[in-house]
Amino acid sequence: MIIVKKINNNVAMACDDRGNELVVFGKGIGFHETPYYLEDESTLQAVFSNINNGILSMVRTVPSEVIDAALQIIDMAKAELDCELNPNVVLTLADHLQFAVERLKDGCVIENPLSDTVEFVYPVEHGLGLRALAILKKETGVSMPRTEACSIAMHLVNSERADGRVDDMDEVMRTLSSIDEVTNIVEREFGITVDRASYNYARFTTHLRYLIKRLKADRASSDSNADLFARISHDFPDVSACADAIASYLEDRFGRACSEEERLYLMMYINRFLASR
Repeated sequence: MIIVKKINNNVAMACDDRGNELVVFGKGIGFHETPYYLEDESTLQAVFSNINNGILSMVRTVPSEVIDAALQIIDMAKAELDCELNPNVVLTLADHLQFAVERLKDGCVIENPLSDTVEFVYPVEHGLGLRALAILKKETGVSMPRTEACSIAMHLVNSERADGRVDDMDEVMRTLSSIDEVTNIVEREFGITVDRASYNYARFTTHLRYLIKRLKADRASSDSNADLFARISHDFPDVSACADAIASYLEDRFGRACSEEERLYLMMYINRFLASR
């Protein structure tokens, strides 16, 4: 690969052996006098082909320290997440970080109403988001608010590849808002405040995440506990009614009905919330 032109110290224009134009990311890639031949391509952190004016404009306008931060964050995420990441995440994250830094300098802080939900539905990604804030501060000198960890986590979630597939950000947000509304249903039905920092809530959100995933894929759980479902429904009619309200909401949202087995698990989680009041 020939490094053709420096964009900044860690980003350059390049050309592969077939003559394709590339944008490459790598520590110190732009330090050397260009053009030069890069023998060890394993030192590259990201390679982008099909270059368009939007990509070129972005990498030229985003400061090198923000790109450095994005590269470090993605390297950290790759080491800890048990999945592939969409290679474009370096670009989208760098662009987002620069916008967030500019917004903060202008005195504009935007709260994410789903930040608590993100923290418990995606604890690993949220933890990486918190560590990313330290990286961003080290590289740029800017201290971002803790809520920014949620936005970084969502970029990571959106870039995760499962079986070669990347979820659309709209679908990720639809799942999160659904979990938030299900929690609101429980709180309204019983006049309680669910402790979103509790272990029970963490387990509940994990269960809902996979329930929603099954509903989207039209893979309902089998009804293998019909007797237990009937008994709990009879003994705890208010809990059963709440589970039915949740099931009705999810059916309206995703077009698939919850099985008795799934409603049974919902009742069990609701009972745990009530027991911990």
